[in-house]
Amino acid sequence: MRQTQISTNNELIIKRRQKRAIKRTVIFSVLLISVLVTLCLKLTYFNVSNIKIINNSIVNSDEIENMVKDIIGTNIFYLNLKNIRTNVLKNPYILKADIKRKLPNTIVVSVSERQAVFYGKRDNNFLIIDKNGIVLEEKDDISGMKLTSLEGFDLVETKLGEPVIKEDKRKINDIGTITELITLNTSSIEITSVNLSDSLNTIVKCNDISIKLGTGNIKEKLNLAFNIIENNDLKDQKGYIDVSFEGNPVVYIEK
Repeated sequence: MRQTQISTNNELIIKRRQKRAIKRTVIFSVLLISVLVTLCLKLTYFNVSNIKIINNSIVNSDEIENMVKDIIGTNIFYLNLKNIRTNVLKNPYILKADIKRKLPNTIVVSVSERQAVFYGKRDNNFLIIDKNGIVLEEKDDISGMKLTSLEGFDLVETKLGEPVIKEDKRKINDIGTITELITLNTSSIEITSVNLSDSLNTIVKCNDISIKLGTGNIKEKLNLAFNIIENNDLKDQKGYIDVSFEGNPVVYIEK
């Protein structure tokens, strides 16, 4: 009986000691973490001194860095990454931005860029437009840029970073489809303009050949027209190909 009581008392003592040890460990850990957090927030060692820009090929790194240069000298843990992302996205060419901290003092900005595909004319200038109809910039000269003319829109009030098409989903889809075809086109036939002024009849021009596509099945119709041009050697001719309806296409070539 006495032996059992002694054993029980020993177990209680051991448990009390374990609880004290755990309590000391917790208190020490909390104090250590508090000291480390304080040091991280106060030491200049963690002030941002470097901004690294990656995955950009169109927008100059210096231009992106200049948009967020105000963070230099700020403690890396105080930074609001969402605000930095918002500032970077003000450049219309930047589609997405991912901002990360790299200890001790570097911010990494990884971007995904929009690709210039089309242009539209406004007065004597050119609006550069991406595959989704977003206006990227305004230039007075586009020589050297391989772009396709996008017609059928009133560009007078269009602003940078905004779409030239605001509500017509069909036109947006058509632009996307034609962009894909322009990108994947390996033939010698060049799409020089896309006219979406008539909501019932999309017209694509390949130099002096107009292709009337109508609505729907843009990809198949354009491929059919390309085959007609190639098979009949019409690339340098003037006229039109109408594939807007079911049945045999109508081909007219000026003599």
